[in-house]
Amino acid sequence: MMNHSLSILDAFTPRLIEWYTAYGRHDLPWRNGYNPYHVWVAEIMLQQTQVNRVAENFYNQFLVKFPDVQTLAQQHWEDVYPSWKGLGYYRRGQSMIKAAQAIVEEHNGEFPIDRDALLALPGIGKYTAAAILSFAFDQKIPAVDTNISKILKILAPRRNLFKLSHQLIEQAESGRQWNEAMMDLASHLRTGGSVEGPLSDFFSEEIRSKFLPQPRAKKIKTTTKKPRKNKKIIEVGVACIHDNNKYLIQTRADDKSFAGQWEFPGGKREKGENFRTCVQREVMEEIGIEVSVRPYFFMELHHFETCDLLLKFHRCQIQSGTPKPLEKQEIKWAHVSEFDQINFLKTNAKALAAIKKFKQ
Repeated sequence: MMNHSLSILDAFTPRLIEWYTAYGRHDLPWRNGYNPYHVWVAEIMLQQTQVNRVAENFYNQFLVKFPDVQTLAQQHWEDVYPSWKGLGYYRRGQSMIKAAQAIVEEHNGEFPIDRDALLALPGIGKYTAAAILSFAFDQKIPAVDTNISKILKILAPRRNLFKLSHQLIEQAESGRQWNEAMMDLASHLRTGGSVEGPLSDFFSEEIRSKFLPQPRAKKIKTTTKKPRKNKKIIEVGVACIHDNNKYLIQTRADDKSFAGQWEFPGGKREKGENFRTCVQREVMEEIGIEVSVRPYFFMELHHFETCDLLLKFHRCQIQSGTPKPLEKQEIKWAHVSEFDQINFLKTNAKALAAIKKFKQ
């Protein structure tokens, strides 16, 4: 590996920009105008998602339906979900709505140029904040991800990467252009492309190979079988609270698996409880109301690797109190006709089908 001296490093940024001018991905749709809202949408979508999938299947379609931050701020997740479906990591989309609302309410609909103000918005971390400041406002702030870190380590293995990235970006006329060039270079190296022209002496074949995905070592199967242990069964009482042809539903809390997806209130049956008592207790703990509980109308056992999950769904009606989100969840009333548009937990699917058969 080459350990470039300071004088050689001084030549890197000018050559990088020259390489980017000739070989960069200038046709990416979010590199057109650099509207802060467009930059933000792209950066959130690109988290854990391939560039081509975002560019071809999601980005433009999303902006057609939600063209600005004010429009997005007025939406509920079930309005946005159809445009996000297929991207996965749904918490990203849910956080975007909350961030859009904060931008409208706290910043008069304008994206803040201050880093700390960006970091205070839901779903925006250090990398995304740096990307917005660089791409939307052309600030000389390096947006360093894992792949760009690899490039920096190749250029100067013993240097502090934070200081090195700031030194290199200061040599560029445009912070936006430097970050785009580094991203395109990292992508080019990851796909095994040869680095031609101005950067050819920085990236030998040996160095380029370090960017390629390394084959995983095959696990050797043994014939010894471990005795299977009986899995634990978790029993859950579920409250399908109905009123005037609508059902009360809530989102999963941020600290739970499948956070943000919708479900009926309810929870784990405790030792000594029957299911109807369990449902009444869970409803009081989660949304602060007293309910009458009918015998369960649907039961299903789900098998998972570490446990089995037994769900019993009960129809309920409010006896006293007003529903309140006591566990930082969202709650709302949903008509049966709206169920197909709501991102419910998969474990609720058959119970939802059973509810649709009730005479509404």
